[in-house]
Amino acid sequence: MSPRTLTLMNQIRSTTSGIEYQDDLNLTLAETLVNEAFLTDDTQVSGTLIMDLNFLRTAVRDIKGGSPTFNWHDPSSTVSTATLIDLSEARTEITNLQSFTGSDGDGDSTPDYNSLCFISQNDPLETAVSILDEQLCIATGTISSATEVQRRVLIRTGDQVAGNTTIDIDSPGAGWAVDGDDIRLTSSGVFLEAGRVYTNGVLQLLGPDDAANNDVYFVGSDYDIAFEYKLKKNDVIQIYKYPRVP
Repeated sequence: MSPRTLTLMNQIRSTTSGIEYQDDLNLTLAETLVNEAFLTDDTQVSGTLIMDLNFLRTAVRDIKGGSPTFNWHDPSSTVSTATLIDLSEARTEITNLQSFTGSDGDGDSTPDYNSLCFISQNDPLETAVSILDEQLCIATGTISSATEVQRRVLIRTGDQVAGNTTIDIDSPGAGWAVDGDDIRLTSSGVFLEAGRVYTNGVLQLLGPDDAANNDVYFVGSDYDIAFEYKLKKNDVIQIYKYPRVP
């Protein structure tokens, strides 16, 4: 009797036999099986329909969630992957994501916002966050909008200030009256490109640092500038920041 005939007979026998199913097989054995393997298998199930069903049962068990689980995405691996999320945990993860994003539940495809000052209803979260971040930068002076010009005014109310003294235009301290926008200069490039400084109404020549020997220069912090000359009591300093050219 040929091996093929024996295999066919064994397949028929396996469909009506009392052999119990297994749910702990892995793909390594499945991929190396040949039709005649049952001839050397003491259990007489290798290469049979019941073996195929056992592999399917194990795969379904692992997908739905069970222990131990095997990495069915990589047939060469039989390493336990109990830390992977299976279908039994997927519903919980989806619910968590919906709660995290504020989704109303399955089928809710767009966000709903309670405030629409800058964003629009149903804007994607990435769009809404980007718009709000831009508006926050404008409000704090990090950037200016296309139409906004910011202005800061400092009036010297104390004694004179020596030349090359660092002045924090956000919080200059005692002896100053301050008004206007919160202007951040962020770099010497921003100061030179977008800044304008007037002393008592006279436009000043800007410098990137003290080595330039210009009227006023950038010191190295978001708010710090210094004048080459001394400032007197009642001097009025006006700092403007214009929108930068894209």
